[in-house]
Amino acid sequence: MEALSWVELQGMNEDAALRKTLKQLRVGDRGIAVEAGELLYAVSARRNALDCLINGVLDPGEVDGLDVGLRSFLRVYAYMVHYGGGPGAEAHRFSEHVRGVLGRKAFKAVEEAIDLIPLQRIPWGSLSRVEALAHENFLPTWFVEYVCATFDEGIASDLMSPVETPKYVRVNTLRGGESPIPGLEALDFRFEAVPGIRHAYRVLGSSMGLTDAAPYKEGGFILQDKASMLVGEVAAPGPGDVVLDICAAPGVKTSHLAQLMGNRGRIVSVDVNAGRLASWERLMGRLGVTIAEPVLGDASKADGLPDVAADLVLLDPPCSGTGTFNGIPSTKWRVTRASIDEYAALQGRLIENAAAHVKPGGALVYSTCSVTVEENEGVVVGFLGGHPAFRLVEATPRLGAPGLRGLVEAQRLIPKRHACEGFFIARLVADSPTSGAPRSP
Repeated sequence: MEALSWVELQGMNEDAALRKTLKQLRVGDRGIAVEAGELLYAVSARRNALDCLINGVLDPGEVDGLDVGLRSFLRVYAYMVHYGGGPGAEAHRFSEHVRGVLGRKAFKAVEEAIDLIPLQRIPWGSLSRVEALAHENFLPTWFVEYVCATFDEGIASDLMSPVETPKYVRVNTLRGGESPIPGLEALDFRFEAVPGIRHAYRVLGSSMGLTDAAPYKEGGFILQDKASMLVGEVAAPGPGDVVLDICAAPGVKTSHLAQLMGNRGRIVSVDVNAGRLASWERLMGRLGVTIAEPVLGDASKADGLPDVAADLVLLDPPCSGTGTFNGIPSTKWRVTRASIDEYAALQGRLIENAAAHVKPGGALVYSTCSVTVEENEGVVVGFLGGHPAFRLVEATPRLGAPGLRGLVEAQRLIPKRHACEGFFIARLVADSPTSGAPRSP
């Protein structure tokens, strides 16, 4: 309940809210933390279906008018009764415990609902097809409408299917020494290597407690999604390169680029948010990155970037985050359909300004953790149409599916198919004056 309330009140993601709550309540037992995390994610992911069940016993809209603690309680309780699979007595003990914590006076507002929620059912017969799909797959109605209208049936079905996104770690070779993996396995964590991505491991089972391990605090590894690591592999910077990293904070991709460069060369990391750049600096220090420098700047403005001619420009712009709906479920209840067009407009300005800093023969890598066409293929197609000096090339190594709208050289990663966050990655090359290379349409 406490963690759910932080998610709602402060816009935290589930991991951050859980860490804050565990620290506040001084919970040191890893088993309890793992169980709490699983419950937090399960409740957060099913919010629309749970609210439908709760609203069936409250006056219209009353759930939104409740104290955030009571609202969180009802969601957890409804989950335990309808989706948890445990005995009814467990949900009853939970409600009695909360009554004792909050006091009978505060609890009175939901007293009747406790008896009625177990009897509720989602009214499938009165729902439209889109509404039914939204409740079956625990998604916003607008998103279901969008994917059904935009993609073929196979892709749409995969994008709507709830999946458990695995956690991944990247071993940080900049710290040298032996791999931390054997030591972590001695602490009962389990991993398997990720084919096609160097130093990448999938976490088997729970990742809870990894960030408390000494190798993490010492910079020996970092949590990073497989698709995010693939961006660095596609970018493929070499030792000695000059790299411009735009929208760089909090710096996970910056650190990966530095690792691939062997800490040789120069990375200029630009972000518009001073607080996020402070986090960037702390991360670079922990991971031993010595070739990156932070710059506070607004890349959406024509003069917002430093005067750098780069071998590689990496642009990972703000996006709707629709590819993270499985891994960060709170995202899907914040984003709206209008967000897609707003982000696409911003991304169009960012890629325009980023391209001005690519050397002839250099590369521009564009990536998002969104699955929408407008933010991905739409941005790239629009950019290429106005910049004949750039061409789309194969994004390798290839772990994902081809891009849409004819951009087959780009990659799309779909959570259900590729066991990672939804991502889009495109690599564009600025032709040198003498290359005469063919251009993608």
